[in-house]
Amino acid sequence: MSETIGTVFVKIGGSFLTYKDKPFSINLEALTKTYRILRRIGDEIKLILGNGGGSFAHPIVIKYRDRESNKLIVECHRATRLLNNMLVNYLVNKGLKVTSIQTSAIIVRDKRDYIVFAEPIIHALDNNIIPVVYGECIFSIEKGYEIVSTEKVFELLAKHIKPHHIVLLTDVKGIYSCDPRTCSEAELIKLINRNNLDEILDKLKKTEKEDVTGSIYGKVSSMAQLSKELGIKIYIVSGFNEEEVIKAVLDRGIEEGTIIDLG
Repeated sequence: MSETIGTVFVKIGGSFLTYKDKPFSINLEALTKTYRILRRIGDEIKLILGNGGGSFAHPIVIKYRDRESNKLIVECHRATRLLNNMLVNYLVNKGLKVTSIQTSAIIVRDKRDYIVFAEPIIHALDNNIIPVVYGECIFSIEKGYEIVSTEKVFELLAKHIKPHHIVLLTDVKGIYSCDPRTCSEAELIKLINRNNLDEILDKLKKTEKEDVTGSIYGKVSSMAQLSKELGIKIYIVSGFNEEEVIKAVLDRGIEEGTIIDLG
């Protein structure tokens, strides 16, 4: 099946890669899992990776967002670049062919729309190198800066490089009816489609807290829209479940996780 699969976008979520309640802390188990997953997939399919900001970006944005925009941009870039470099350096040291692509160098916000320079990513893929983008503060002509999540980066890149499907790695099994870390009645939602999307979004809007790149409600809403527009599936699985991640990346279905399919 993998022979017919085009490029797959894989997000290494900040909640998986870092400890979100400890600023500037990286989860070494998550690094190991990411390497093992990529090594097992090998050269079977082309991948574009993206990592979330987690405990590196979020405290910085909260600290500086009420100050001058140039101060926020500088500190945000430093924090997001640090985490991305730690991830990429780890994978390169393990022998994988990956490279960092600075998001704010390829995406800017004009007065009317986003400008995306996707060629570096396209050339990386053509050279059998895995490009790694990340959620970041990008330059905005009107506002000075704009915070874009990794999901938003994927959405913008998808206009230039259509993904076969998208996989989001998190620290829990998938999308729940409420936060499983604090809600005893949380239920895993295995499928989100046209029939139940509105009901699920209504639930999530009432129960989820926001972070600096948007709530779970916002992420599900944007991914559902992308699934609908491109006619693709979005897999959301725990990055710690190696077997489920492999199946999701290879588009072989999953047993534990969430699939968004509005195609």
